[in-house]
Amino acid sequence: MHIYLIRHAQSENNALTPATIHKRKVDPGLTPLGFQQRDLLARFLDKELDVAGKGFEIDHLYTSAMYRSLLTTQPIRDALGITPTVWPELHELGGLFQSQNGNSAGFGGMTRGEILREFPRFDLPSSVTDSGWYDADLGFEPIANSIERARAVARTLRAWSESERVIALVSHAGFLNLLLQALDGDIPFRKGWRYYHSNTAVTRIDFSEGQPILHYMNRAEHLPVGMRTF
Repeated sequence: MHIYLIRHAQSENNALTPATIHKRKVDPGLTPLGFQQRDLLARFLDKELDVAGKGFEIDHLYTSAMYRSLLTTQPIRDALGITPTVWPELHELGGLFQSQNGNSAGFGGMTRGEILREFPRFDLPSSVTDSGWYDADLGFEPIANSIERARAVARTLRAWSESERVIALVSHAGFLNLLLQALDGDIPFRKGWRYYHSNTAVTRIDFSEGQPILHYMNRAEHLPVGMRTF
């Protein structure tokens, strides 16, 4: 099994500065640059070669339910002709929240109807309801919950590891860091290390006899240098 870990394109929050951080959105979309990045990513996955002179050959596509991830996945779906599956557990650390005066309020996120209206050819699990997909009662997600999510996703991927699937996951920088640690051993397995992805960067992991093999990480040559963002 091959797995491609992909970070979403530049979000509106990614582009904020200390002077504009007050404009932070709970569930941001993409910037104009982000839309360009996602289109170049989709073309790259469809047209370019990966290792050993072969294409990427992705046959299963999963995405976080966060808006920036859904938007990033949209042209990949169109380019590859694959129906994406929304996997809510791929969401970013912290979840959907807004902080004010030291307090955090949680939000449920896009509802089932809202997602299906804007992304009609995406498969949704039953956990995405008319109330959204995130547990608003959590507020800002505790790190212990984030860690357990990463462990659970890693267990699922390991359970699939003997298959012939070629999987792409569209997710987020913080969560992908934890997922890579969970796949390699446990969290945290090496104090002080963090595996960071640029916007739309791709990491490839293969499984051999149940063990993960990291082929490459943070691959972003589909973007001109001036379009690469963190």
